[in-house]
This record gives sequence, structure tokens and C-alpha cells, in this order.
Amino acid sequence: MPRDISSNTASTRAELAALASTLEQCRDRISALAETRAMAVRDPNNADSGDDLLTAIYEAERGLNNSIRLVQRAAKQGRL
Repeated sequence: MPRDISSNTASTRAELAALASTLEQCRDRISALAETRAMAVRDPNNADSGDDLLTAIYEAERGLNNSIRLVQRAAKQGRL
């Protein structure tokens, strides 16, 4: 692999790793928010009580988990 491509690949992988780390921090914040919200809306008399905001937060958390996995996979591309 030519040096300039190799250097660019290493730089790109490093940037992707940094982005994955940032996404993990966002996921941790969303998870904490979900936990707080779940405790606030918990109704022991109604186990099926739903909360649209909590549902949306859980969806965002799943989306971040998928994003993290995809970015980490991209960062591994090109390694020999």
C-alpha cells in the first residue's frame, strides 16, 4: 500500500475510533436519562403504563448502539 494511502487509512481509523468514543459517551448520557425517566414515571399499580418520551429515549439508545457498532466496524476496515 502506498505511503500516502497508508497514512490516510491510519488517520481515518483514528478519527473513527474517536467518533466511536464520543458516541459511547452520548449513549451513556442517554442511558442515564432513560434510567431517571423510568424511575420518575414508574407506576407500581399499573405495570403496563407506557411513556412515549421514555420509549423515544430507548429508541435513541438503540440507535446509538447500532451507530457505535457500525463506526467500530468501519474503523477496523483495512487492517491486515
